[in-house]
Amino acid sequence: MNLKLGMRRLIWLLLSLCLGYLATPASAAPAAVSCVPGIVPVLPLTQLLEDPSRALDFNEVAVLGDERFFGADTQAPSLAFTHSAIWLRFRLENGASAEVCRRWLTVGEPRLENLQVYLQREGRWETMRAGSDHPLEQWAIAERQPRFLLEVEPGESIQVLVRVVSRSWMAINPRIWDGPALLEALSHSQLLDGLTLGVMLLVLPIGLVIALLTRFPLLLMNSLLLLFYFAVVVVVNGYLFYWPALLPWSREIVALLSACTFVTFLSYCFVLLRVRLLGAWLRPVFILYTLCGALILSWGAVGDFVWTRNLFILFRNVAYVLIPLAFAIALYRRVRLGWLAWFVSGLMLVQGVIEFTGHVENDVWLFGEDRLGLSSALFLAFLLICTLISGVVHARQRERKALDELTFLQQAENERLESQVQLRTRQLSDSLQARSALLARISHDLRTPLGSIIHYARELKQGPVAEQPERIERNARQQLDLLDDLLEFSRSELQQIELSLQPGYLFGFLREIEEEGRYLAVRQHNRLQCVLADGLPVLVNADFRQLRRILINLLNNAAKYTRDGLILLKVESLPCPSGLFRLRFIVQDNGVGVPQDFREQLAKPFQRGSNTLTTKGFGLGLSIVSELLGQMGSELHVAENPQGGSIFSFELELESASEDEMEQFFLESHVVPTDGAERRIVLVDDVELTRTFLGDLLGGYGFDVQLASGGDEALDCLAAGPVDLLITDQIMPGMDGWALLREVRRRWPELPVLLYSASPARPGAGQQGLTFDGALLKPATTEELLARIERLCSESTLSPTS
Repeated sequence: MNLKLGMRRLIWLLLSLCLGYLATPASAAPAAVSCVPGIVPVLPLTQLLEDPSRALDFNEVAVLGDERFFGADTQAPSLAFTHSAIWLRFRLENGASAEVCRRWLTVGEPRLENLQVYLQREGRWETMRAGSDHPLEQWAIAERQPRFLLEVEPGESIQVLVRVVSRSWMAINPRIWDGPALLEALSHSQLLDGLTLGVMLLVLPIGLVIALLTRFPLLLMNSLLLLFYFAVVVVVNGYLFYWPALLPWSREIVALLSACTFVTFLSYCFVLLRVRLLGAWLRPVFILYTLCGALILSWGAVGDFVWTRNLFILFRNVAYVLIPLAFAIALYRRVRLGWLAWFVSGLMLVQGVIEFTGHVENDVWLFGEDRLGLSSALFLAFLLICTLISGVVHARQRERKALDELTFLQQAENERLESQVQLRTRQLSDSLQARSALLARISHDLRTPLGSIIHYARELKQGPVAEQPERIERNARQQLDLLDDLLEFSRSELQQIELSLQPGYLFGFLREIEEEGRYLAVRQHNRLQCVLADGLPVLVNADFRQLRRILINLLNNAAKYTRDGLILLKVESLPCPSGLFRLRFIVQDNGVGVPQDFREQLAKPFQRGSNTLTTKGFGLGLSIVSELLGQMGSELHVAENPQGGSIFSFELELESASEDEMEQFFLESHVVPTDGAERRIVLVDDVELTRTFLGDLLGGYGFDVQLASGGDEALDCLAAGPVDLLITDQIMPGMDGWALLREVRRRWPELPVLLYSASPARPGAGQQGLTFDGALLKPATTEELLARIERLCSESTLSPTS
């Protein structure tokens, strides 16, 4: 069957139907259809009648005058979707043959729902039926393509009436076929439909399976679009004939499938054009348009199918504007689109121009069954193949990009591993060399103190010597310090150390460093001087254990290479814009000094200057100092002392701390038994934890302790009764320790006052004439604290008066 020719003739039929009421009535009946071989188009020789009421029967139509009918060439409004009944009237004659003329009549496409053919023979009428409105057993011929057998005797002429009622598109194109022509047309149609069906059965499952496996949304949308659209054209082309139970529901099924087709097509365009990236307003417009179209089409399943189809024909024109508009916005926003988006958008733009200008009869895109046959689905199959190719190309590009990135990462990882192996190899080599040197010299470094200890022990056997125990203890401590240094270096703890920052009293810490440094200095008859600058913080967060090791090593190094000289420990405060405290620690000596060409090697272990070869040791102290400072984010600086010797310095940035964060306000130590009974002490400190801990300590030894949070409260306690001792902090809000001391000296001049503070006693302006009876830096040992309290209480003879 020539589809294109049939469509053209069908359009002429519609035009004739549309002009039925405006055209001038025909003046004469058209010529009769002759029984000739082949295919005879009946439409040009047919009279047409529209029956809007669908009330006329064949008897009434048969007797109507020719003026009530119109021809196929008459211009009239479109009758594509109509509730009217359409009547066709023509005559078939057999005047040129001596045999019975046996012909087949086809009225139109299989989608027509109610076909009734009436034949007038010898004054009586024969009726034949077909279409989905009738059960199959009532059909004239039970075939998917409805057809009717016409037989005309020689010399006979019969009148044929055809009544068509359908909610589908009025695809009417009556033809008369002889047997061979009909067989050839059916064979051609079935072959084309079979090929189309085969392509669909091949492409659709592949597309769906690949889409589900690869999770490629565009391919999934295209596969579903082809599935729903192909189901639509299968139904409208009469293939429910093979499922008779569903045949009466053809229009409802078409309505629902059409809605699914419309939704999947718009979803496909939404993903293809990347609408989610094109602005907040376009996404709801797309979604709203999709929902409205689906609602219109779905209403055909429960409402007036003809009305919804006519409405949707107008509504779908919006898509010809919306999709090119989305494409243009994507170009304006420089959203990267694939070639398939260009292809689809271009087709929609061309189709929109054609639709609005009306130059072409058929649409490329169809959401229902209104103009295409089964083979129209081949275009969507082609689009599915294009989408599949696009997805494969895109996947290949992503795979290639991923492989390139993987190769780059592998190369980077290989380079990193090679570098790591080289680094570890070098570190292992250095470690082995250091350990070899350590093992080679450790016996000598440990033997020296042990030899001295043995020597002093032998002298003790001969008789007691006052200095011998102190010398033995000094050498034992020296050996312990050396063991600590050697073990830490040999185990590589310096590279793995984790700083433990804790709040602590800076002045108390420096006092301990001064005491240990003084002991180290006197070994070679040196003097140690400690200079603390003004403005130092009282409490800081620091790793005091590692800071102690750094300072002791520097002091030990200065004492080792200085004889009969001066060692200076200085702590200065530097400006720091970050809000922290920047402290500079300086250890200065006037010993042998460090040669200029050797200063870069000081951080290496077992390195000693040429001017120190006669001094015992292997040069581990400064190596440990450098490593620890590196962990703290600092470095050791070496300078030459103008008076001879060396100046070692480093800087640290430390956070300030609060006394409320402290966990230790005194140090537990061995205590001589103390009885504080009948002794009254007033303890003044603005920090509650300090008052509580010291109060509990003194209360445990029998002292009657009264706690005060400030100077005014302390004066009230003193005025309440006799007091043996006043213990006060120095820095307090309101009345500080010095103001309290002045008031006590005025009212109770004989009362001993002990300063227990985190910083040394530093009188302010106008307080230079005042002195405390005793002063201790926090945290003091319990032995030292109780001894000082015992001494001051025993000296107290005050009975306070107001």
